[in-house]
Amino acid sequence: MKHIQVTDKKRLHQLRYTGVTEEKLQSIYNHRNVLQPLVEGIVEDLYKEILSIPSLRKLIEEHSTLRRLKKTQITYLNECFAGVIDDEYIQKRYNIGKVHSEIGLDLKWYLATYTKYVEIIYKHISPVLPNEAINILLAIHALFSFDMQLTLEAYEMAEIEKAAHPLRYELHKLQQVNGFTEQDLQHLDEFSGYISFRVDAIMEAFRQSFSQRLWEEYSYSFFEREKFFQYVKNFLLQFFQEKIYYDTESYFRIIRDWSRLIIDQKYHESFFHITTESICEAIKKIFLTKEYLHDPHVVQYIYSFERFTKFTLSIMQEIIRPYLFLRDFDFLDIYAYEISTIDFGRITWIDEKTKRLLHHIGIEEEHPIGRRCYELFHQRTVPCSGCPALEEKSEPLLATFENESGPHYYKVRLLPQNKIFELSRALLVIQDVTKEAKVMFDTLERLLQLAEYRDDDTKNHVHRIDILSSMLARLAGCDEQFVANIQIAAKFHDIGKVGIPDYILNKPGKLTKEEWESMKTHVLIGHQILANLDLPVIQMAANIAQTHHEWWNGQGYPNGLKGEEIPLEGRIVAIVDVFDALLSKRIYKDAFPPEKVKEILLDGRGKQFDPKLIDLFITMWNDFLETRESLA
Repeated sequence: MKHIQVTDKKRLHQLRYTGVTEEKLQSIYNHRNVLQPLVEGIVEDLYKEILSIPSLRKLIEEHSTLRRLKKTQITYLNECFAGVIDDEYIQKRYNIGKVHSEIGLDLKWYLATYTKYVEIIYKHISPVLPNEAINILLAIHALFSFDMQLTLEAYEMAEIEKAAHPLRYELHKLQQVNGFTEQDLQHLDEFSGYISFRVDAIMEAFRQSFSQRLWEEYSYSFFEREKFFQYVKNFLLQFFQEKIYYDTESYFRIIRDWSRLIIDQKYHESFFHITTESICEAIKKIFLTKEYLHDPHVVQYIYSFERFTKFTLSIMQEIIRPYLFLRDFDFLDIYAYEISTIDFGRITWIDEKTKRLLHHIGIEEEHPIGRRCYELFHQRTVPCSGCPALEEKSEPLLATFENESGPHYYKVRLLPQNKIFELSRALLVIQDVTKEAKVMFDTLERLLQLAEYRDDDTKNHVHRIDILSSMLARLAGCDEQFVANIQIAAKFHDIGKVGIPDYILNKPGKLTKEEWESMKTHVLIGHQILANLDLPVIQMAANIAQTHHEWWNGQGYPNGLKGEEIPLEGRIVAIVDVFDALLSKRIYKDAFPPEKVKEILLDGRGKQFDPKLIDLFITMWNDFLETRESLA
C-alpha cells in the first residue's frame, strides 16, 4: 500500500524536506490499531495543558467549545495515526491553520501545541510499545513538522491577505460578529433574480411600509419622496444585478456616502433603520406567500437578506459612532475635523465649531474642505512633526495660534476610531487649553522671577540659554516644533534652584561636600515642579531640568544616565549651559576667555557632552559666540 498519495509536486517536495517518508508512515500504519485507542487520553492530557494558559482558555471560550475542539483533535490524531497522507489531508491541515489565524490564535502557541503533543504522545505510547516507541515518535515528529509547514503557510497567506486587502479583512470580522456568513452571500446570489423580477411589487409594498413607519419629521414634498423611491428601486436592481455585495470596496463606499448624510445632519440615523426595516418587510410580504412557499430555499434567502441589512447597519454604526460622540459631548468645548490618511492631511470634513475657531484665531477660509490641515491650521508646507495621525502612540500635539489677544494654546489629538474607519480617515479633535496653559506659564514665570531675584546672574543667563539652545537644536536638524519648544523650555532648566538655600546659592567660595549634595538636588526639585503639568513644552522643560547635568559617559547626576539614554533636549542644554556659564562672571569666579572655554568643551567631548553635538557646536563656534555677545 502506498502511504503518500499526494498529486502536488510542491507538497511532495515539502514532505521530503520535513522527513516524511513511506517507511515512517508505514511504521505508524503498522501500529495504528494500538495507537488509535490511545487518542482520547492523549487529547485529554493536551487540553489540560492548554486550559492552564489563560489567553488560550479565553480564545476557546470566545470562538468555540471544549467539546467541539476535543472532537476535532480526536479526528485529527486518528488521521495522523492512519499513516496515510493525501490531498484531502493536506487541505484540511491548511484550512485549520487559516481558521486559527483568523480568530487571532497566536502562531507561537499554535506551534507550541505540536511540541507538547509530541511529549504527551511519547508518554502514552512508550508503555504499550516500548521497543517501537522511538521509531514511531520520530515518524510522528516528521509528520507534525510537515503539518507545521502547512500552518505557517496558512498564517503567512492570511497576513498577506490582511495587508493587501485590509478593508476586506476588517469587514470580514464584522461579518462574523453579526452572524453574516459566506453561505448568506450565496443565498443573496441565488435570490438576486427573484428581487429583480418582482422589484415593482417590492417597491409598492415598500412604499406602504415606509409611509406607515416614517414620522412627520421626514414628511417631504411629493417630488422628493418620489425621487427617494426611485433611488431605492434603482439601488435594488443594480445592487443585485451587478452583485455589488461581492465588491467589498464599492459597497463600503456606498455605506460611507450614506453615513456622511448622517454625519452632516441631513438625515437622522433612524431614517436608515426605517428604510432597511421597510425593505425587509416588503420582501417578506411579497415572497412569504403561497406562490413561493413550495420552494424551501426562499425562507433561507429572506433571512440571509435580513442578516445582510443588519451587517450593513453595523458598518454604518462603526463609521458614524465617533461623530455621534462629538455631537453628544458638545459641552466639552472641543472642535473636530477629519483628514484623509491616504491623501495625507487633506481635510475631508470640518465641524461648524472649528469653522468658528478658525475665524476667531484670524484664519479666514471660506472653503476649508480639500485644504491640507497643516497648511490651514499651522501655516506649514509639510506635515507637523508629532502629528497624532502619523504617530499612533504620540502625545497630544500642542499648537499655538497668535491673534490680537496674544497666544492661544490648543491640544490636537486623535479621536480613537475603529479599524475600518482608520483605513482611510483620521478624526482629530482640538481642545482649547489657553486658560489652563496661561495659569501654568504665569506660575512658572513667577517662580523664574523668584530665582532671578535671588541670583543676579540668572536673568541674562536664562535668556541666553533659550536662544542658544534653539540654535543648537536647529543645527542638529531638529524640526521647528522641537526648536520652538526648547526655546521656551530651556529657560526653566535651573528653576529648581528656588529650593536651594541662599547661603549655598550665593556662596563665594568652594562648596563643602554636604553643600554640593544639597546644590545637586535642584535638578530633582525642578523636575518635581514641572513634571505634572500636562503640556508637551513643559514636559520637555521637566526633562531638561532633570537631565542637563547628566554626562555622556554616565558620570553625571542625578541618575547616572549615559549616551542616548539622556534626552536630546537635556544633551543640548548641557552644552550651552556650560558654554554660557564659563563665559560669565559669577560671584565665585571670573569669566573665562573664549579659547579656554572652547578647549574645556572639546575636552568634555564624549565624556561630559554628546560628541556629535559638540562637533556641530564647535563648527559654528563664532556664530554661537557672536549671538551670546549680542545678548549679554
